[in-house]
Amino acid sequence: MEEEKMTKRQMKALETREKIYDSAIAKFSEKGLERTSIQEICKDAKVSIGSFYNHFDSKEDIIYEIFKKADMNFEQFRDVDVEKKGIRNLILDYMDYYVSFVQTNDIRFTKVLYNTGNHYFVQEKRPMQEVLKSILREQNLKLNGYYVEDADMLVDRLFMVSRGVIFHWCLKDGVFDLNEMNRKQMEMLLEAVLEK
Repeated sequence: MEEEKMTKRQMKALETREKIYDSAIAKFSEKGLERTSIQEICKDAKVSIGSFYNHFDSKEDIIYEIFKKADMNFEQFRDVDVEKKGIRNLILDYMDYYVSFVQTNDIRFTKVLYNTGNHYFVQEKRPMQEVLKSILREQNLKLNGYYVEDADMLVDRLFMVSRGVIFHWCLKDGVFDLNEMNRKQMEMLLEAVLEK
């Protein structure tokens, strides 16, 4: 009986957390992170400010939650048969997945994320990059040393280019096909760095 109450309590807590998260994302998309107050998020979610602080330490903590969710999604690539797929195709699929994940949010919200003040992009040892680095380290990659020295540097360059494409897409208010443009940039980069 006590266990059932805990389960209901946990479910209610999870529901509250999701309401806060969803409201915050909607407000960030509408007004931006800086111009959104915790009070507005709570009012929209119909929760108290105390409830907010039970689940998140700050507005920035909600942004971090997005990055944690993104990072977890890339674990699936560890199960890919690299030999069967081919390293080039695996990299292209990985970066396609990254761009598709970015598009799960409204472009207005993506604009909030893609700015020079967002330090989560340069946070060391993020699973999103580490998964691909670990896969590539296990391969006998022949790289053009002029462009990249090793698998880790290759992954850094891939994300640098992809983030640049996404940032440009935000600047242009989404007027071009992000998937197509990112794919072409990835293909061009891999053509230069992967030796036959």
